[in-house]
Order: sequence, then structure tokens, then C-alpha cells
Amino acid sequence: RVAIGRDGTFARVFDRELAREVLAGRGNQLWAYVDKPRAWDAWDIDEGYEREGQEIREVEAIRIVETGPLRAAARVARRWRDSRIVQTYRLLAGSRRLEIVTEIDWHERQVLLRALFPVAVRAPYATYETMYGALTRPTHANTSWERARFEVSAHRFVDLSEPGYGVALLNDGKYGHSARGNVLGLSLLRSPVYPDPQADEGTHRFTYALFPHPGDWTSAGVVDEALALNSPLCAVLARPAGGELPLEFGLVEATGLAVRLGCLKRSEVHAGWILRLYEPHGARGTATLRFGRPVQRVERVNLLEEPETTAPAPELAGETVRLAVRPFEVVSLRLEL
Repeated sequence: RVAIGRDGTFARVFDRELAREVLAGRGNQLWAYVDKPRAWDAWDIDEGYEREGQEIREVEAIRIVETGPLRAAARVARRWRDSRIVQTYRLLAGSRRLEIVTEIDWHERQVLLRALFPVAVRAPYATYETMYGALTRPTHANTSWERARFEVSAHRFVDLSEPGYGVALLNDGKYGHSARGNVLGLSLLRSPVYPDPQADEGTHRFTYALFPHPGDWTSAGVVDEALALNSPLCAVLARPAGGELPLEFGLVEATGLAVRLGCLKRSEVHAGWILRLYEPHGARGTATLRFGRPVQRVERVNLLEEPETTAPAPELAGETVRLAVRPFEVVSLRLEL
């Protein structure tokens, strides 16, 4: 259950399944900060930037835009200085993901725009997704090097979990994150003047989402939720094609240890295909790949597509390939089908 306050923020997010409050304060606070780093204008954010910030609380309008059986949505429009921010809050039936579809017409200079979420979760470390893996950073600033990590570069999510419950902040294209105490933050826009004096000028459209969940980020499927946000289902125009494939066909299905697709491409060096997989949770085990047609040959290769002789060779049996995978390991296979 989501309640929207008169200032356009989330006054309350309540987990009805677990009867638990998700927020410890107003969620999706939008803050604008003076952003004039001492050096490297488009690259650096100075420590202590929070001291020169202003919350954007003025609201032009709040209205309900969808009330269907599958999705409900409310739209919040704001104007700040010369810029306009329109955000659509969306809840899908059967989903825990609270989406914030954002459209901004931005005309500011040297201003950093961030979204903040005080959550009802306490943990000493937050988890941030990186390419083909994840890392942890402390949520406190007890030392000088911890204070210097006030912003963390990450890909599709940051997660804060305590035993039994957690909250993830997902995004589809923003890379500056923070987790200080129980406050999750996401950097939305900057407008440096060097080397491009028109950086971030104009219109932007992106989506981020709040995802409360039982358990920790691995058991709750945060990686899959982040992938779903970044790769939504879309309608396509299809037509029948000739060939031997059935109407419904999947190239490969993975069971056993959870692995995720990195890429599929033609080999640059030899005949066949390169299938790149990775283990996203830091677990170890055996993954079984079942292909839609028999595999003639399979071998592990490195990133240069050269044979990898130090890792255990995959086991091939007809349409099935079994391989041992280590925590956060990237596995590249050359396939001949």
C-alpha cells in the first residue's frame, strides 16, 4: 500500500504481505545540490556537497492516471527554477516493485539532482551490483576512507538488507549510488560546464524503482527484478518464417546453480558461437545448460576466445552441458550446434 503526500513524496509504503513498514521517512525526496568540484568538473563530486542542498518540494499537480486491474499509476508534476520534473508512480498487480518513471526537462548549470529514500532497514553494509558481480560498502563513515566513499559507482541496483528483510533501489541507467545509515540515494542528473557547457541540458527519461523484499538480496531475486526493469516485455510484430524450428523455441535453459546470460555472439576466431554466462550471487556449484538442439562441440575459452585449459572442462551429453562454476565467475563457452 502506497500513500502519496501533498509534497509528492511517498508518505508511506506498507508491505501488506509481511505487515511491515518499508520507509522510515518520506520516500523519493528530490534534492538539488550545488555541484562545483574543486577539479575535474564532469568527473568529481566533492565531499560535503550535502551541506549546500535544497529539497524540491513545490508541486504543480498530483493526479491519478491509471486505475486498471493490472496497473495503477499516479503522476506528480514539479517545476523548479527553469526545469520541470514529471514522475509517474506505478504499481503492477502481483509485483513488489514500485516504479518511478521520470521525465525531466533540465536547464540548470552545476546542480546535482538526487533522490533519497529513508528505509526501515538497518545494516552495516549495503550491496551494489557491478558488471557480472556485486560488491559491499559500509553504511557508516567511521574512518577517513569510509567518508571518502560517499558515492559508489554501481550498475542496476543497491540493496540494504537485514536478517529476514531488505529494500533494493533499482534503476535502468543511473550509476551513482549511496547508502548512509538507513538512507538509500541515487544520483539522477548533473550539469557540469566543463568540458561540455551544455551537459545534461534538455529532456531526459529514465526509471528507477523501490523493491522491498523478504530475505536478503540473493534469495529475493533482486538481480532478476533489476533485469526485468532494464529489459521490459514489449510488443513486437511477428510473421511466420521458414525453417525447421518449432513455433516456440528457446536456445538454452539453465538449471541448477543460478547463472545469468552475459552475451551470445558469433565467434570472432573460429566457427560457432560464444555464450558468456556469469554467477551473480557469489555462490558455487554446478550449472546444467539444456539446449534446444544437439551440441556438436563445446569448450571453455577466455575473453580473447582462446581455449581455457586451467578450468574444468564442461561435460557434454547430447543437448545438455554441465559445468562447474565458482563464485562470481564469468564463463565463456564456444559452441558448435
